[in-house]
Amino acid sequence: MQVLNTLPSLRELRLYGCGIQNIHFTCGSLNSTFLESVQLLGLGNNGLKGPIPDALQNLTAVISLDLSSNYFNSTIPLWIVNSKSLVDLNLGSNEFKNIEGGMLSMLNKACSLNSLDLSGNSFVGEILRSNKNSSTCLTYNLEFLSLSNNGIIGNLPDNLGNLKGLKVLDLSSNSFYGPIPSSLGELSTLENLDLSNNKLTGYVPESLGQLVNLRALCISSNSLQGVVSELNFTNLSYLSTLDIGSNHLSCKFKNDWVPPFIHLYYINMSSCDFGSQFPPWIQTQNDVGVLDMSNANISGGFPIWLLRMPLYHLDLSMNRISGSLPTNIAEMVPALTTLLLGNNQLNGQLPNWLCKLEELEVMDLSGNKLSGEIPRCWRDNQILYVINLSNNKLSGTIPKSIGNLQILKRLHIDNNYLTGQLPLALRNCKEMEILDLGENTFSGSVPTWIGESLSSLRILRLRKNMLSGSIPSQLCQLRELQTLNLANNNLRGGIPRCFGQLTGMVIENVPGPISKPAAAPPTSEPPTAPSTSEPTATTSTAEPPDDDANWNREKVREVTKGIDLEYTKMQLKLLDIIDLSGNKLVGIIPEELCLLSGLHGLNLSHNHLSGNIPSKIGEMKSLESLDLSDNNLSGSIPQSMSALQYISNLNLSNNNLSGKIPTGNQLQTLIDPSIYAGNLDLCGNPLPKKCPGDDDS
Repeated sequence: MQVLNTLPSLRELRLYGCGIQNIHFTCGSLNSTFLESVQLLGLGNNGLKGPIPDALQNLTAVISLDLSSNYFNSTIPLWIVNSKSLVDLNLGSNEFKNIEGGMLSMLNKACSLNSLDLSGNSFVGEILRSNKNSSTCLTYNLEFLSLSNNGIIGNLPDNLGNLKGLKVLDLSSNSFYGPIPSSLGELSTLENLDLSNNKLTGYVPESLGQLVNLRALCISSNSLQGVVSELNFTNLSYLSTLDIGSNHLSCKFKNDWVPPFIHLYYINMSSCDFGSQFPPWIQTQNDVGVLDMSNANISGGFPIWLLRMPLYHLDLSMNRISGSLPTNIAEMVPALTTLLLGNNQLNGQLPNWLCKLEELEVMDLSGNKLSGEIPRCWRDNQILYVINLSNNKLSGTIPKSIGNLQILKRLHIDNNYLTGQLPLALRNCKEMEILDLGENTFSGSVPTWIGESLSSLRILRLRKNMLSGSIPSQLCQLRELQTLNLANNNLRGGIPRCFGQLTGMVIENVPGPISKPAAAPPTSEPPTAPSTSEPTATTSTAEPPDDDANWNREKVREVTKGIDLEYTKMQLKLLDIIDLSGNKLVGIIPEELCLLSGLHGLNLSHNHLSGNIPSKIGEMKSLESLDLSDNNLSGSIPQSMSALQYISNLNLSNNNLSGKIPTGNQLQTLIDPSIYAGNLDLCGNPLPKKCPGDDDS
């Protein structure tokens, strides 16, 4: 830092992303000339830790201070709260928990602030709680206020309407509850309002329609209810982002309404009940790039007029749209990157234009009535990484040309009528993370190339086909595998011992969330049963504006513990399951399986397995569901099974087990005798048969 003392005229110091996490600010290391001259100090993204250095309070001339994207923690100090010179303060993406004197104190004392960014910290509680009569000296100065991505709770205070100079108000991704204050309609200069991802209730106030300068209205992912109509948009002439999806709203617009805005680019009205038809006013918008009207109670044919828009993201999933797909989508919207039409009533064949969309990244046509073959025209210049054609009536084989899609990460074609062997060409898809081909009639063996070539595979689901042969040991090379479902096939031979090498199913090595490409939404301002295991991976992505939400609707259906569960993408790292049930497997249960301490579900039922239950099964600490029923297992039930503290579904019926049933811990709660039925030599609770030596009293 000494070199700074040789620059007496320095006014701006920008050291963003320089890796200076060990820098030391002390009063003695910086002379008064530097401290009194620098007006802009930017130290963002440097890994700085601890409290904000006290020496910085001697920067008497600083008007812009950026300490964002570091690891500063503790409390924002009083000297910042009381600053009379700071105009631009960015403390976003740190670990601050408190503000000395409180948030309201800052708003009352830091009177020169024009921009305040405290997003992405660890603030909790009702830090915006205030009295009705409380005021702020920032009434006209403050233009930018972001408290997004914290843990703030409470009602939104009415006096937010006193910040008359605000252009950007971002309170998204917190836990605010209660109504949206109608006073926000008094912020005549407001351009960007983001209250999304909270717990807000009540109606959308009509006063928001008076925000004449508003460009972005983001109130999605709350619990808002009531009617949204043209009255909510009366004077929003400049609106370009309309994000009101994922609430409980009823959208009722007059058929002849012409909106005051003509340049909407981003529309998210998902889960808004439109009463069966598209609102005619959308046809007045010519600049729409993102349109999400999923789960909106829309019926009828596909609206061809939508293709006149420069769309790159289209989500009409979970409606009742019927008929065939248009014939000319590729020509009319060549820039389309996301096409989500899943869970509708579409029929007919898959058109070849799907291969012509060179910008297409995500395609979901699942849950329809589509028939015929999968197109054979896929090319290596396509950038598709998600294909979901599950739950249709498709027939024929998997085309070899799918192997041209070398960045394909997720292929879901389960629950169709597909036949043939799994094509060797799929080994070219080396980035594959989810391969779901279940519920078809594929034949042949489980290919060895799956383990040899698809090293990134996290979910392999080949359930309920006509696959034969043995389980290839090459699958043990899939070190990131979390779900392996080969149930209900014709597989023979033993369970490979090397399954103990599936380190993705070991607690300390459970991988993180399945990867996705980075993307960002447009913004108008910068910064902001019997026991079975049936995972069915389905994709229905995209819920703008948060791209993470696009992927949160990727889910795997798991029928376990008699309950139909759906795990979202963010929970997939917990979904560690092996299901080999309903085959003709022989031999013992390998002791090596007990190494899989992260496994949540193990189903080996309805096979011809023999020998003992592994003595170390109690080391599978994460097991919630264990089904070994309908085999030829013998010997006693290991006492270690009582160590399974999370076990809630257990089925050991119809084997040749003997001896006393272990007791203790979670096993005490499993009192259904059917769990142990069909084992004539078992005794003890919950069976009526007592063991020798048990007290008869």
